[in-house]
Amino acid sequence: MSKASVIGSNKLDHRDDILDRQAPAAFGERLRSRAAEIGVGMAEIGRSSGVKKQSMSGYWNGERLCGSDKLFALSDALRVNARWLISGEGPKSGGDLVAVEDADWEQVPFFDLRNITDTGKGEPLSWTPFRKDWLNRALGTSFDLYLVRLLSDYRSKNGDRDLYEDDIVFVREITPGELQDGHVVIWRRDQSLKVARFALSRRDRDEDDVIYPEEVSDDQFVPVCRIYGRYIQRM
Repeated sequence: MSKASVIGSNKLDHRDDILDRQAPAAFGERLRSRAAEIGVGMAEIGRSSGVKKQSMSGYWNGERLCGSDKLFALSDALRVNARWLISGEGPKSGGDLVAVEDADWEQVPFFDLRNITDTGKGEPLSWTPFRKDWLNRALGTSFDLYLVRLLSDYRSKNGDRDLYEDDIVFVREITPGELQDGHVVIWRRDQSLKVARFALSRRDRDEDDVIYPEEVSDDQFVPVCRIYGRYIQRM
C-alpha cells in the first residue's frame, strides 16, 4: 500500500471519529426541536415512550444515542420517522402526502362504546375512508384502528391533551402486556368505562385520571383500547 493511500485512510478514519462524536449531540437536538414543535417536554416524551428518566436525560442532552429497542418508541411518541430521528436522513414525518389518485385508503369502522363487552364490539355503525398516508403521518399508524365516541371526559396532566364527552377518537385494541407508561386508554371496570392514563409509578398522586399497574387485572381495570388521537370532523 502506498504512503498516499495510508494517509488518505487516516483522514477518513479521523473524519468518521468526529462524526461519531457529533451524532449524540445532533440526535439530542432533533429530539428537543421536535418536542418543541408538538408542545411536549422531556418528561412527557419519556413517559409516553417508556424510557427511564436517566436514559431520557442522556438522549435529550445529546450525551448518548438510543438503541433500537427505544428508537421506535421514541419516534412513535414524537410522531416522526425513526430514520430521521436517529440520523437526520430522510423525511421527518413521512414526507408529503401522495396525490389523491395514487393514495391507498383504509376503511375505518365506527363502534358504539356502549356495545363493547368481553366478547366483542358489536357491529360497526358506519365506515369512514381515510388515506393511509395521512393516518400514518398524523397518528403514527394505520393498522387496526377504529373510531368511538367518548362517554366521559379526560383531564390530561398539563391540560394540553384534554378529551371531552362526545369527542370522536381513533383507537386500537390493547392488551395489558402492551401497556406503556403514558398511554391514554379506555378502561372497563364492571359495567362502566373510564378514560385514564397508564402510569408505572405513583409520581402523580393528585391525579384522578391515572391507572397504575397494580390496578390492572380482570377484577379491577381492564384495558379496552388505546386512544391515538381526536378525529376532527368537517363542519
